[in-house]
Amino acid sequence: MVSQRLAHRRRLPLAEGQILRMVGFFAALILLGLTVTAAESQVASASPSSSATPAASSASSTSSPSTSSSRFELLRKAFDQLSTEQQERVLQNLHRWQDLSTDEREVLRQRERVQKLKQEASINEAYIKSGLQLNEEQRSMFRKRYLQERRRLEEQLVREIQEKRQIGNAAIIETLKKEFTVGKASAPTAAH
Repeated sequence: MVSQRLAHRRRLPLAEGQILRMVGFFAALILLGLTVTAAESQVASASPSSSATPAASSASSTSSPSTSSSRFELLRKAFDQLSTEQQERVLQNLHRWQDLSTDEREVLRQRERVQKLKQEASINEAYIKSGLQLNEEQRSMFRKRYLQERRRLEEQLVREIQEKRQIGNAAIIETLKKEFTVGKASAPTAAH
């Protein structure tokens, strides 16, 4: 049922755009989550009495209302730090997410899980290829740095592809312009 609905959506260009926007939503959501995590770690490192790990603090957030309100406050602050355009995009994506059916949400969650598994496999492969023997803290830092560099590489590749596409499109337009200009000039002579 879900695959039939999604297959139907794939036929429509607008629906493909919706999926891309959903991916953008998840990217914004992940960015927001990373911002909150970074803010939490800054708060945890700033207070000398705090020795709780992020896992411990997230576990206590379910049991302590003050912790959940502080997490909400961190999310609000992170949201406020976004540009107006980014805030609008996050809200639009939130509304799109709310409009999805349960099955469609589950399909997107499954895609995200698969993407995370692939990402973890990529990180592990890079770690193995590096030949490094790191402790847990160093390995965590390796993972973080690998993700940063990988993201930077992906962004660079996207920019390069866009530049090449623009150059290619300009060449296509010029070729067609010449072709149709010559076609117009020869069309009246052929008609006589």
